[in-house]
Amino acid sequence: MKLIKTKERGLTENYLELHYDEINDETKEVISRLDTTLSNVEGTYDEKHVSVPVTEVLYFDTVDRKTFAYTDKMCIEMRITLRNVLDNYSDAGLIRISKSAVVNVYKIDHLQGDINMRTTIFLKNGEKLVMNRGYKKEFMTELERIKERNRK
Repeated sequence: MKLIKTKERGLTENYLELHYDEINDETKEVISRLDTTLSNVEGTYDEKHVSVPVTEVLYFDTVDRKTFAYTDKMCIEMRITLRNVLDNYSDAGLIRISKSAVVNVYKIDHLQGDINMRTTIFLKNGEKLVMNRGYKKEFMTELERIKERNRK
């Protein structure tokens, strides 16, 4: 399979096209990853039902048994657990950083170690999250897997 990337000035939205003669295992894998990445999370914001692309979510958090998805513009209350979030959207670059939080690795600006062996995660919008040290090894392993997958 080959990948052709073309820069087009003036686009209002990026798009992908997949041309194929038949769908083989490699094509199925690409489609599966794209379906996950291009899917939406649903919930309520300001007492209204909203649907937001998972790629716009900075992180997910659970407070008092309620799960929230945070974007630059809103905090969406969802009716699923963090485990369901990971099961449904892990191919979109989501990694658990604590018992109650999952971060979108594509929204991370940088990481910084702290004195208590925890890691502070600085997001591209300026927010900070704290990764508990018990999740660091799993986080780094998953981050490496995502980097490797993106190199292909």
